[in-house]
Amino acid sequence: MRWKIRWTTETVFLISGLLIVLLGWVSDLIGALNGELGAGQHGAGDILSRIWFTFFGLLFVAGGTAYEQPWRLLNDSKFAKRYFVSLLFFADGAFHLYAFNDHLNESAIEALYFAVLAPAQFTFGLIISQLPPRYDPYILAWPAFLLGLLALALFVPIWPLSTIEDLYSLTVVSKLVEVLTVIVLLSLMRDDGTLNWRTIKGAVMPLSER
Repeated sequence: MRWKIRWTTETVFLISGLLIVLLGWVSDLIGALNGELGAGQHGAGDILSRIWFTFFGLLFVAGGTAYEQPWRLLNDSKFAKRYFVSLLFFADGAFHLYAFNDHLNESAIEALYFAVLAPAQFTFGLIISQLPPRYDPYILAWPAFLLGLLALALFVPIWPLSTIEDLYSLTVVSKLVEVLTVIVLLSLMRDDGTLNWRTIKGAVMPLSER
């Protein structure tokens, strides 16, 4: 069965917004490749520019949905929260694209880690609003895992990172987005009745066994 794109205002705004995010990342990548980032340093681009490109793009993404489904966003709190979570995944994916730029001069494996992580988060952002509530605990495990991973990486080197991770401006912004994602997801799970130990344990145990 072929998957067809339904060309609506929401779809066009989604694509346009993501292109704006990618434009910001590419301009930042060019700066990193031109040697504006020294070895062992983070932050080739201005953090304010990175935030501006990311959230300006996401404003376009949200604008399409607000145009197509304004009353659903206003009256259906579950739909609004789920959509907000998808935007947060897009934002964190964009920040991990910038982290790819920051790690280019350190290690190809470290950069590859973020090159895989960012598209995965964009993919989650695209499908989250279509997933049923029973998948919420698995979605929650993702930002919780990333937060826990950073907490460890601040003290000990964790593969694929070769050194203890620095806590710099982009890291702080990314983790704030992940904390907000966890909070909104917990609220959504409470509304859907999936916030209980059995469902959370079912999502966490497979990750701990890997």
